[in-house]
Amino acid sequence: MIGKVLVCVIAVAGAAALTLITLIALVRGTIIAVSISNLPLRILAVAADILLGTVLLLGCIYLATRLAVRILGVEHADFPPSPEDTHQTEPSSKNWWHTR
Repeated sequence: MIGKVLVCVIAVAGAAALTLITLIALVRGTIIAVSISNLPLRILAVAADILLGTVLLLGCIYLATRLAVRILGVEHADFPPSPEDTHQTEPSSKNWWHTR
């Protein structure tokens, strides 16, 4: 039990640290890309920064989610049943527009 809690804490801290390091690297890259004086090269650098940033942050989210699923052991769990629909699908009067 203690080992599982320790692994959970380490996984959360690792995912948070990885995300923080990624954000710091992206901010530094953005500052460098914006400071380029050649306009076409600056546009290319900012576009690459946006693409790389999106991929890195999605990777961090995937890794954190994957670690949580592996640690908690719910990899092959069934989805819970969907709630029953209690809303009416039709208005109370079918021809409500004729009652005006």
